[in-house]
Amino acid sequence: MPQEMNITYQLDIDVITAEPFALSESLTKAWASVGVQLSWNVIPAACAPAVEIIEDSIRSETAWSHTRKGALQVICCRTLHRAGMPTDRFLIGADGGFESDWHNSLFVTAIDLDVIGTALAQLVLGRTATQEQPGRSGRLCTDGTLTMSMTEQLLARDRILFDLQGPPKQAKGRILWVFANPYIDLIAGPYGLDILDGIAKRRGFQTHFVNPYLESLDPQAGLLEAIRRTRPDLIGVSFRNIDDALIVHRLEGDPQSIDTHDLVGGVTQLLQVLGEFDGPVIVGGAAFGTAPERFLNQFQLDYGIIGAADLAIDQLCADWSPLERSGGWRAEFERVWSTLPGAVWRTGDTFARRDGSRTRELQQTPRIRRTLPYTLLNKRDWLPEPVRGAQGCALGCSYCVESVNRKQMSWRQVGEVVDEMEFARRHYGLQVFHLADSEANVPFSRLTDLADEIVRRGLDGHLLWTAYLNVKPFDTAAIPLLSRSGLYRFKFALDHFHDSMLKSYHKNFREDDIAQLLDGFAPYLRQTQFYAGVLLGGPGESEETLACAVQRMKEEAARGFTFYYNVGVRVYPGTPFAEQWQRAADPTHYYGPGLHDGAVSPLVYCAPQAPRPLAARLESVFADTPRVFRMNQEKILEIGYEGYRRYLIAWHAWLAGRESEAAAILDQIENLNVLRQGMALRRLLRLRARRSPCTAQSIEK
Repeated sequence: MPQEMNITYQLDIDVITAEPFALSESLTKAWASVGVQLSWNVIPAACAPAVEIIEDSIRSETAWSHTRKGALQVICCRTLHRAGMPTDRFLIGADGGFESDWHNSLFVTAIDLDVIGTALAQLVLGRTATQEQPGRSGRLCTDGTLTMSMTEQLLARDRILFDLQGPPKQAKGRILWVFANPYIDLIAGPYGLDILDGIAKRRGFQTHFVNPYLESLDPQAGLLEAIRRTRPDLIGVSFRNIDDALIVHRLEGDPQSIDTHDLVGGVTQLLQVLGEFDGPVIVGGAAFGTAPERFLNQFQLDYGIIGAADLAIDQLCADWSPLERSGGWRAEFERVWSTLPGAVWRTGDTFARRDGSRTRELQQTPRIRRTLPYTLLNKRDWLPEPVRGAQGCALGCSYCVESVNRKQMSWRQVGEVVDEMEFARRHYGLQVFHLADSEANVPFSRLTDLADEIVRRGLDGHLLWTAYLNVKPFDTAAIPLLSRSGLYRFKFALDHFHDSMLKSYHKNFREDDIAQLLDGFAPYLRQTQFYAGVLLGGPGESEETLACAVQRMKEEAARGFTFYYNVGVRVYPGTPFAEQWQRAADPTHYYGPGLHDGAVSPLVYCAPQAPRPLAARLESVFADTPRVFRMNQEKILEIGYEGYRRYLIAWHAWLAGRESEAAAILDQIENLNVLRQGMALRRLLRLRARRSPCTAQSIEK
């Protein structure tokens, strides 16, 4: 058995009361049942205060003061009024306009176990009076027993560990992170933003996160509401995907057209609402780094980061204070911004940038706070969660944007990578991970060192992981060790089998290297999974090279290898293929609207036929080869983009406790019956609407 990492969920609570507080023992026992230790600091008051709450101020005829020790505080009142109306309780979270001393406070008039138990649970979950919305679930404590669902228990422990350690402090400033990613077919969480969020919080900033596409039926309205609610001093936008990278969704249709889902237009429309925001807006992400000046112009923004942003955000949060705004924010912000690694900015039509690429040891806490809606979806479906071991890629493949963003490579200590896996396993219950390196075996010793460390800690058999791998360097003699450590799926970018195409793709290996890899791997196919990606139809493809690839894929599939292929190659800005296209005098074999806007919109090269006819042809060729399949949409193909997006919005509302809202959204999806997960959630919500909280909890378990 592995040696367990120590994680303690300790919550300190101050209680100001004029009467004996006899509930602490019962509440302590209730929270212990969900793995949380409560510590009470009872502060006697001469008399119970009469409290009036008007807008964002607290008024009382009785003065009291104490040095706050608890992350939460309970004030037992004689009377309590809000805006002139009597009420029995009032909760103040970490949002709103109240002074920080009042954050995470409960005002209550009756010392009742279930009332105070439910209110404390709401505080811990972040469901406070400043965030009231219709359709929230009811009591969270009944007869002294917490009735939180398993999901709510995880959310509570997450908030306690990351948000409720010690009394509230005055924030240095407020940051709103915007995950501007409309791509939903394969859910990719905001792992990069999760890292930046931890950095900003350690520097004293209060942070909030929003993905308008998965939280609001109207993304623009959702973003505006998030800005209104959180009142940020700075907005950070993650622009991750230009498109869905899938070229043919359906075999039927215009033979000269492509189906690639363009995401730039939707992101541009979303960010238009930032025009009236009085403060800096910064943008980064893999998509942004391909054409930073172009995207700053398109989004009408002034500040961006190319490549890894951790150093820049750390330095920005250390050197810039939004509270110092005499004479406006711009001059001081630009002074700091111009010193940051990887920064790019514009003044009118003039652009400037600072180089940020250099090799370094990555400094990153293993206790990454993950954005729960994404993590819970992956956990439910046994999909891998990302963990970072390295940044950058030195290989320089012709089609890839990674080396455009960060050619230099930086690495993290292997022990810290495994620490992060251990923490995510213990805290979030995760067991499946994806090593989010461009090529995890460059150098190869990194891969085997990681496997050795997992085995050394006794974690083999307790977690699974997968990784993207390059053909060279790879030693098949290491497969037993890698498999024992939990590497269950080896994902190689073969790209092709013909040497001329491998040269076109700027690969560092040739056909003989592929043959050697496959021969060495063949004896282990009963023990693990081998997946290989192939790009058919790229620059240089001919009938001869295509026939070579098809034959080899069929032969190797018969031996037990699995291949997934794309038809055509997306030409992304800044890549060698984009430069090749710009030099080409003949647009033959190029398809898509990107022909007219510098490849920002989808631009695809495909030969010897157009993408759709070639896809139909290959579909027929591989019809009798079960281990060869074309990359395509998975989750939204039948229900459609908007239907699946609405399901995810309902899922998010359910996680936030807004069950009536979630049910209403699901009821409006016409073809929900084709989505198994959507039907299951609707059944659960209908059961919870009919039954008591305790029964509903047992159903969810």
